[in-house]
Amino acid sequence: MSDGTRGGGRPDPVAERREVSCPMRDGTRLRTVLLVPHGPGPWPALLTRHPYDVSGEERDGAVDVGRLVSAGYLVALQDVRGRYGSEGVFDPGAQEVADGADAVAWLAARPECTGDVGMWGASYASDTQFAALLGGAPALRAIAPAMTPALSALDGFRFRGGVPEFGSTLAWTHYAIAPDLIERIEPAAAREAERRRWEATDRALTRPGAFRPGAPGIHRDAEAIVRWGLDRLREPLDAARHREGKIVDRIDAVGVPVLLTGGWFDVFLGPTLELHRRLLRRARESGGPVPRLVVGPWTHLDLSGRAAGADFGPAAGAGAPGGTDLTEEHLRWFDAAMRGGRSEDPPVRVFLMGSDRWVDLTEFPPPGARTVELYLNPAGVLAPLPGPAGERRMTSDPACPVPTRGGAVLLFGPFEAGPAEQAEAGARQDVLSWRTAPLTAPLTVMGPVRAVVHLATTGTDADVVVRLCDERPDGSGRVVTDGVRRGSARSVDPVTGRGRRRPLEPGRDHEFAVDLWSTAHTFLPGHRVRVDITSSSSPRWDVGGNVFDPDGAGAEPVTAEYTVRYGADRPSRLVLQGVVPAPR
Repeated sequence: MSDGTRGGGRPDPVAERREVSCPMRDGTRLRTVLLVPHGPGPWPALLTRHPYDVSGEERDGAVDVGRLVSAGYLVALQDVRGRYGSEGVFDPGAQEVADGADAVAWLAARPECTGDVGMWGASYASDTQFAALLGGAPALRAIAPAMTPALSALDGFRFRGGVPEFGSTLAWTHYAIAPDLIERIEPAAAREAERRRWEATDRALTRPGAFRPGAPGIHRDAEAIVRWGLDRLREPLDAARHREGKIVDRIDAVGVPVLLTGGWFDVFLGPTLELHRRLLRRARESGGPVPRLVVGPWTHLDLSGRAAGADFGPAAGAGAPGGTDLTEEHLRWFDAAMRGGRSEDPPVRVFLMGSDRWVDLTEFPPPGARTVELYLNPAGVLAPLPGPAGERRMTSDPACPVPTRGGAVLLFGPFEAGPAEQAEAGARQDVLSWRTAPLTAPLTVMGPVRAVVHLATTGTDADVVVRLCDERPDGSGRVVTDGVRRGSARSVDPVTGRGRRRPLEPGRDHEFAVDLWSTAHTFLPGHRVRVDITSSSSPRWDVGGNVFDPDGAGAEPVTAEYTVRYGADRPSRLVLQGVVPAPR
């Protein structure tokens, strides 16, 4: 029970706090914290489900649960199966379809609830929302997924551009999931043995050479959940396991209003925006609810508006005065969807970096955005027109990969997400750069960013990493957005995984289409638009071995020479969506 007051004598919005068990169809019981409002009830309910100890939501969640309760919502916080206070064995993703549907039905049937349920939450807690819809949850009236990989496992979750997301898989399995799984092991001797494997993984993460191709030492000595995660990266792109709990083939199952939240430096920005595009297209075709999209200058774990040494100003934080209050966003959304209210919010709200302000839009990219193509030219020049034919070469050495510096990452140790300075990486011989002349007027980019790179290699496979950077007048530059494409997967759909992998023919020119996802960024006068091209970003992405290895059999890596070609016949270029004037 609550004592009725909070710090400073303020009334506690929670009249009663209960820990109860939610039964699943197979008898497994899931720990659920119910936060009950003051008053007679019943109330509409808001539910979040994730594997990270839901009691933390009461203290420091991105959405203030106390304000949800104060607004008259019954709040339910649930540990998923096999995690913290819940029974059962944790099977990531696969378990959430049936369990999510059961949890929604159980909550809707409680006497404290009106029978109407909404769901919210980020990352895995966004997957559980869509999984509940896939499982059949008629009481689920609205959802608010944030930083979501729910669309596909292949576009930022386990893979990107056909390249395994090695670093984030390690970070999630080793740091976020393994500790609680180890604590649940019986008997004690088995628990201690698994703890020693966890410690071996921890040592391996700091060992020189840990992120060379395949990282066999980490895989061999790792704890069970890390081996599980790395095994998923070795499965074919079209494997059934990559589709478990994902909605890539089931957009039709999403018939409720959806509020999507993303971050420009979030590891799941791509699937969040692609999901918005698909839901918006379906809404226009069917007359269903139009999704709302909010994107801030945020990382996966930090919504303060400060990251990698950059500060986007006092309004950039998720709860900052004069900015975007995420809790208020959720309340307006659920009130409109579940209580018959009206929302006057525009469909899209994004933070425009560089200009450092929020912009409300009818759609993203905004109407009137025009395609801007900047071509690779001789002498490292990036220009509006292709120039004379030419080429530049670099050596791709798997034993000495380019280190990850910022970007939309979910990593560990020193590998911070955000608009990191690129001086160290940019000084390497295996990083090729092109830049515009200093801008004489602002250039606002809002929408998808992609690169087309014509490249030949001496190997039978190649990875092309492209970074869009904002270079300041002093020559320093920060990453705005980036992407990767593996040559052997160039015919594979990066979202569905359908298509056939094929080797590259050594010496032959191949066109790489590299998706850098999207951004909203103003390049200021005096700054330059810069594009960096290289072959790796480690430990973020698996280091390619420059050898066609479709079955992940561990082919011996080789050093390869890459030749980037440009000119009218081989128009390597950066493709942006420019907006003039920038929207207010």
